Amino acid sequence: MEKYLRGYAEPEVSALDGMPEQVPWANILVIPACNETPDFLRLPPPCNGRSLMVLVINESELASTEVSLHNRTLAAAVEAQFEPLWYSGSGFSGFELSLFRDPCAERDILLVDRFSAGRKLPVKGGVGHARKIGADLAAGLIHRKRVLSPWVHCSDGDTRLPETYFSCSHALQDSSEAYSAMVYPYHHCDELEGAESKEVVLATQLYELSLRYYVAGMKFAASPYAFHTIGSTMAVRASHYAKVRGFPKREAGEDFYLLNKLAKVGSVLELAASQDCEPIEIEARRSNRVPFGTGAAVNKITSLSDPVNDFRFYHPMVFELLRLWLQALPVIWQSRSSELPDDMFPAGPEQQMLMKSLQNMGVQKALEHAFRQSKDPEQFMRQMHTWFDAFRTLKLIHALRDNILPSVSYATLESNRLFHQLSGQNRGLSTFLTQCRANIARLG
Repeated sequence: MEKYLRGYAEPEVSALDGMPEQVPWANILVIPACNETPDFLRLPPPCNGRSLMVLVINESELASTEVSLHNRTLAAAVEAQFEPLWYSGSGFSGFELSLFRDPCAERDILLVDRFSAGRKLPVKGGVGHARKIGADLAAGLIHRKRVLSPWVHCSDGDTRLPETYFSCSHALQDSSEAYSAMVYPYHHCDELEGAESKEVVLATQLYELSLRYYVAGMKFAASPYAFHTIGSTMAVRASHYAKVRGFPKREAGEDFYLLNKLAKVGSVLELAASQDCEPIEIEARRSNRVPFGTGAAVNKITSLSDPVNDFRFYHPMVFELLRLWLQALPVIWQSRSSELPDDMFPAGPEQQMLMKSLQNMGVQKALEHAFRQSKDPEQFMRQMHTWFDAFRTLKLIHALRDNILPSVSYATLESNRLFHQLSGQNRGLSTFLTQCRANIARLG
């Protein structure tokens, strides 16, 4: 952690040395905010003490006048609603930190100004850069023992956190460091009251179905990367966060790439929805904040003339082929050969394309490396899963989609045998599918 904070953390961390001593916070929550309203500043979930929200209000040099106005309005709302405790002063270049106390709740807010003139983010930094600033500050405070929980909680301005939010991570606070991250249960709001439009709600339901279907397919294939990668639903153990050098400073997809790295240094735990771990509610809305992700997908789906029939899902057989490949790894270890035999997979054009796609990805060199580095099957499997990670898994699925298994419509998906098998094996998908069918009938 010392090495990370000294050599890789964002410069905002240097200002923490001047923060006055006080009773440690119980938990810490990081929210990057760009073009948000103050609505999410509602009362926080209880946490057996005071919590700290690290609020990184940010925009790039290319931000529109409207975005800048909303950011200034949000900052003004914080200054008006909360009591000032400390600010970092003007001695730091490119940012300013201000600490506020919530007079109505057990919460403080550390406001990071990356929206004012001279403090804006680089054009290509985006939400990944903003998340890294907030998470680096959180890791620095945890390392200084200013926060008792080892978890850096991450969310967004479009979420409503349940009362059980902090208690879920508290239950794991004293456990071993086997878990590098955890992913909270979630659902997108499907109520029309307060929604932008019924088209947005429908589009969000279709997109959430695609997310849950993908994770169910990954679990069916027994992939170690079978978890949701939504930035507003994750918490990261600070020690592991430092090991992988924090969030990548990307315009989008920073949550996917961070969890991909964290899965290689520990286990990513998916929390199941229960009375003691209620789902996070995410607003259904359009968004231009990032070039891809939920908001961008909703924009695209709402632009379709017939979203229910025109939106496409991965063909279920891509997960069957992925499963064949992952099941072959123990057999490959026993063979001690990096040359995949022609009869490795059952005969058929899809299996031939699976073989060709793996070869195009450099599977032979990966196998040669794994054999050199492994003394037993456990080491071999770890080496191969490190190479064939979430990114390469997605790359293989896209190769299969583009070359032999085109994506399918909702109606085709519903009539597919394997899809019903997946939903029968995955409680999250099965529960949501029932709700989604009702919403499609109601809104489609």
